[in-house]
Amino acid sequence: MKFPLRPFPAFSTVLLLAMGCATTPTQQPSPASEKGFEPKLAKFTAPAPLANLGEGSWIGSYTGTVDVFIGEEERWQKGSPISLFVQPDDQEGKLRLLGHVMLTAGRRSFYIGDIDEPPGNTIAGEYTDGGILVTTKYIYALNLSGLLVAGTVKTLVRRGDEGPFRPADEWRFDAERRSTFDLR
Repeated sequence: MKFPLRPFPAFSTVLLLAMGCATTPTQQPSPASEKGFEPKLAKFTAPAPLANLGEGSWIGSYTGTVDVFIGEEERWQKGSPISLFVQPDDQEGKLRLLGHVMLTAGRRSFYIGDIDEPPGNTIAGEYTDGGILVTTKYIYALNLSGLLVAGTVKTLVRRGDEGPFRPADEWRFDAERRSTFDLR
């Protein structure tokens, strides 16, 4: 069975398609795309601006440098990076302070809880963390000036339940607030 030839050979079809593409008008951008991307504000939230926190607002994370006296080695390591976190404690009106220091040969951390939220810009006191084998006493003093915190944390340790506390590590640091915590 023979099929009749179509009135348009393949070459003519290609030619017509090419001409059709050449005469197709270019699309104009829609007016909405000229404005650019605009996020829906209900879906995005921003952290509280640091400038609005004001004097005396301790809660947030801080980074800076610290000089650390390593008691076991009886030496200072100067200019190490430190990360500090001041968070609300479990009890109303209380804060906790966490510090983490990366050293050349290891790291040191401290945790101080049950800090009364100060009415001003100074936190100072003692905190004792009693463990099974070692009890650690922290003596701390920190001063907040705008977004900068400077302070000292000294540790004393005691092995067992009795006996005197002996000096251990000491941190002297300057740090700047980097962020706040969403307390919702």
